Amino acid sequence: SRMEDFTRISVKVTHNCTINVRKNVYSVNRQLIGERVNVKLYAECLEIWYSSVLVDQFPRVRGEGKAAINYRHVIHSLIRKPGAFRNYRYHHYLFPRLNFRIAYDYLEQHYPATADKQYLKILQMAAEISEERVSEILQQLITCGEPITAQRVKELLVSNEPLATVQLLEVYKVELSAYDCLLEEVYS
Repeated sequence: SRMEDFTRISVKVTHNCTINVRKNVYSVNRQLIGERVNVKLYAECLEIWYSSVLVDQFPRVRGEGKAAINYRHVIHSLIRKPGAFRNYRYHHYLFPRLNFRIAYDYLEQHYPATADKQYLKILQMAAEISEERVSEILQQLITCGEPITAQRVKELLVSNEPLATVQLLEVYKVELSAYDCLLEEVYS
């Protein structure tokens, strides 16, 4: 008979929306808190099953003490306690793209009292509406030098206005033969 190419593990979902698999942490949907899920651990990925239904799949984390956290799984609990965001153990996993990190840094610099709360609202919009659209809006605000606030992101998200296009710079072709002359002088 054919051997299975995965290992089966049964784990309980913690109150933090996470599971521990082989000394690594993975996030799961908050609706599974307190439930027992089955994990199929493959060489390159792991599948999370609940009641014979595949609910999520992650690339497998190598080593020990590492994590794979999806911000969509934890955003609702962080929104209820925005003060916990700054010291959240998996804080660095909550920046799905570079412009989200840039936006958070901007908020910390310009609105330190409300930076965490505003960023979590932006992240919640990305989770509930569209990460791609929120990312485009953040990129526009960053590029145009406009203030970044959760309210401004919401306004642009609701307005459905076409976003301003970023003008691309023309890159000129470099003539490399000019450098050959320099090398000839050095070696002659």
